[in-house]
Amino acid sequence: MSTVHQKSSVQKKSPCITEDASGWVSDYPISSVMIVFGVGLGAGVALGNLLSEPTTARPTLGRRTELAAEQVGRQVLDALGGVLPASWAK
Repeated sequence: MSTVHQKSSVQKKSPCITEDASGWVSDYPISSVMIVFGVGLGAGVALGNLLSEPTTARPTLGRRTELAAEQVGRQVLDALGGVLPASWAK
């Protein structure tokens, strides 16, 4: 098959494809709008994820508990250090 013959066959099929698509859109307008909306939304989410900065992982519940316990312990020691006499603080 020559390239001239291939081009002519593609050109013959092209109007038929667009006519089929426009016919389907005119037959099912709400469905076609919903499909285009879904494709656009999906492309936007995918592009947003690709362009956004990576998020840092949150500490686990156990690690957050340890950090809170350390902070409370420091606060208790600071409070007791201000109340106790200097000889007991050692």
